[in-house]
Amino acid sequence: MHVEYDAFISYNREADRFTAPLLQRLIRRVGKSWRTPSSLRIFRDTTNLRLSPSLEHALIEALKKCDSFILMASPQAAVSPWVRFEVDWWRNNRSQDKFFIVHSGGRILWNKALNDFDSNTDALPEEVRGWYSSEPIWASIAGDGKVRRPKLRDAALTIAAHLYGMEKDQLRDEDRLALRKTRRNWGIAGSLLVIAVAGAVFAGTLAVESRVEAGTQQQIGLSRKLAGASESQLATNLDVANLLAAKAFRTDPNPQTRAALFRAVSASGNMTRYLPFDADVSKLAASADGSAVVAGLKDGRVMRWRLTDRTPEQVLDLDTEIVSVAISGNGDVVAAADKSSARVARKGREPESVTAVRDAEFRAVAVSESGRTAVVTSDKNGAVAAVLTDGASQVDHRLDRTIGYDHVVTSDDEVLFFDSGYGQWARVRVSDWRAVLGADTGFGTANYGQAVSADGRAFSYTNGGDTIWVWQTDRDTSVAEPHLNARAPIAKPGAMALSADASHLAIAEDGAIYVSQVLAPGSTFAEPVKLNGTGRVTYGGLVFLGKDDRKLASASGNRVTLWDLDQVDRIGRSFPIELSPGCNACGPPDVALSHDGAQMMAFDGSGWAGVIGPVARPGEIRQLADLNLDALYGPALWRGSEAVVVVQPQVGGSRVKVPAGFPSQVRAVAAGQRNGEVIAAAMGSERLVVVQSDGGFDLVDVASGDTRTVVPDPSAPVAPKAPDVSAAAASSSLVAVADKASVVVRDASTGAEVGRLAQAGVRYLAFVGDRLLVQLESGELEVWDDRLTGRRNTIAGDAGLFWPPSSNGVLVARARGDNSVTVADLESGSVVLTVPGDPESRVGIGFSGDGKWMLTVAESRDSGPATAVVRDISDENLVRTACTTAGRDLTADEWRALVDASAPDDLRCR
Repeated sequence: MHVEYDAFISYNREADRFTAPLLQRLIRRVGKSWRTPSSLRIFRDTTNLRLSPSLEHALIEALKKCDSFILMASPQAAVSPWVRFEVDWWRNNRSQDKFFIVHSGGRILWNKALNDFDSNTDALPEEVRGWYSSEPIWASIAGDGKVRRPKLRDAALTIAAHLYGMEKDQLRDEDRLALRKTRRNWGIAGSLLVIAVAGAVFAGTLAVESRVEAGTQQQIGLSRKLAGASESQLATNLDVANLLAAKAFRTDPNPQTRAALFRAVSASGNMTRYLPFDADVSKLAASADGSAVVAGLKDGRVMRWRLTDRTPEQVLDLDTEIVSVAISGNGDVVAAADKSSARVARKGREPESVTAVRDAEFRAVAVSESGRTAVVTSDKNGAVAAVLTDGASQVDHRLDRTIGYDHVVTSDDEVLFFDSGYGQWARVRVSDWRAVLGADTGFGTANYGQAVSADGRAFSYTNGGDTIWVWQTDRDTSVAEPHLNARAPIAKPGAMALSADASHLAIAEDGAIYVSQVLAPGSTFAEPVKLNGTGRVTYGGLVFLGKDDRKLASASGNRVTLWDLDQVDRIGRSFPIELSPGCNACGPPDVALSHDGAQMMAFDGSGWAGVIGPVARPGEIRQLADLNLDALYGPALWRGSEAVVVVQPQVGGSRVKVPAGFPSQVRAVAAGQRNGEVIAAAMGSERLVVVQSDGGFDLVDVASGDTRTVVPDPSAPVAPKAPDVSAAAASSSLVAVADKASVVVRDASTGAEVGRLAQAGVRYLAFVGDRLLVQLESGELEVWDDRLTGRRNTIAGDAGLFWPPSSNGVLVARARGDNSVTVADLESGSVVLTVPGDPESRVGIGFSGDGKWMLTVAESRDSGPATAVVRDISDENLVRTACTTAGRDLTADEWRALVDASAPDDLRCR
């Protein structure tokens, strides 16, 4: 196809809506006087893209007509579907030497060991990785988080020189000459009009350039305002908090917005997601298989939401507010009633209306698990129960009561009727309508809530105390003699629910939900689980999800919230691993993830046992050979997809034999053969750097196992007496060792000192990219460059932080003495995530090489399996999780109320 454009600019509008047009103009204008037209044509979507029914087709046609490609690299561009599409097309159809990178924000780092962009790079799409065989040149136009005008002009010169086919210095000279000519022409007093026009052009250019910096500052300011608004909504409106946090991060991905996003997606960790409706929910029910919920709305509609679907479906439409709903075991049959009408909806049929005595008021509906039987109660001069059996006509039964029952549960064989006011109940057989059992429990006047289990075998009641009573319907019941009870710190609760088997009770009060065990009186209770972040729960809007006593659904206003008591948080997944406990005096497990986070390896705190395997398939995680006190494992390392297992002697000075039988992806290496234990190690492309407790270090060839010893002083013996080494760290090229008074950094190949810091009280050291983390006994974490020439940051801490830090270059995670984990932003020090810990365990932490995954392994102090939790902490997943959690987009009213500004046109969460 004929080339019409010299270059195509690919960019993200949120990140570079001011910078992209200015770069386009500068590329065309550099080297030209203001009167000379440019011969370059630059394609940019808003100036050149024609209307087309298919954006994808239009972009491909435009790309085919362009000779070169300019990528404006930023974190927003890196995850933009259209930028990624454009880059992918160019990589597959055009030459690499006509692909230019202009760095406008975020990080671009080259990893010489991998010969690719480093995993901490966040400004480039995945489609760029693995394309270059050597480090490319890119033009950076950002500085201190802002676009700099001189850098922008220099980038334009670099690109324009290539497009013109001339040297950059030559074009720069022509550019300077053109500027001098322009200024000289302006100085000629031949025409005031020319001066005015030229001045306007020059001032216009300056104004556009000034808008870049002003726009950047405006973005940063808005992002911080959104982050602050998100924080304010965490306790009561978690859906809004997630939407605001996602928008804040998309507006400007800085430490503050990343922290807000982390806090939003991890707040109220047991909450799964929201199901938003377009009217307030009055009643709620869930299918026995846990696959669907049905919501009766205040406007009379009944909506079924199958949890695998993106949106709900309307199944019934009544006249007024729904007072009762019910659903079959698989969700196919739904019954609902308002006060004046009731209907049953069966799959593939028209809804069936329930006939009743004239002016009767409907009270409750029930559907059996099979869906064959529906029961509807009403009252008008006495209570009536209508039974609707699939394939049969409606049958009405008079009940021995003046007032109708307001709770009903049915199977195909038996119905439980329950009156929440006084505690009267009756079990009746469907076949002959004979009473099976019943009683008058005698509830008091202080009646704040009641619930009936899904199988009708138990009911509960509370008068506002912290003990909630439960009775079983297989025997007589009296308010003075409850059969079971639950515990929760409530005074005036609202909604209540019993699990299907009555083993757990949930009760709501003031925006919080407490989930308690149900036990016999006098039993010892565990602390109830507290759920919050959803606001006040609607009366009749709390149910257990199916027969599972670990999942719930609650209604607040126009939204339903799903909860999972086994969920650690919305970005994490937990699973057990067979890792035996280490010794009582040992440290935490040694944990490592492969570069892509797909494989994990962990050694117990003693170093005697270990496991390795895929995190997505925990059942395939296998145990490594038990070393039987003859040697020690550690530290855990990865070289790409290959695990490097360091085996060291139990006692310094002895040699160790590497055991056989390791999995195929494991390379076992003997180390620590001198008079000292291994206290740090790092993996390069071909060699292992091992630091021992004497301060010396070895270079181990991974392929051959050959070892070269490097000692700080060439004249010292091979195995010097161990100095007072308090901490050590290694990278592929550097080694850091701390003693009582200082930290010394040495070249790993020569042992030459390249940096020194006078610092006492060092507890741990860790290299992270080009930085060295120095954790002090006080708990403070100092961030230095890797040769100790400058301190970049100090992250606050306390003496409780005495386990080693782990970092992916953006975040740093540290475990406390109680084994809770604190994750902070490495640049700002802001805490973004706090993971509760178990004092009876020890926790190890590791990050994947690409920085997108974090793994924690909690090792029991006594016996039993360890618990692993893997979290996807990539920016893409954090935003995706926030949007999925909310299940909707921000509204203009919410924006105006919380941001105090006019709402943008695009409020989509993406």
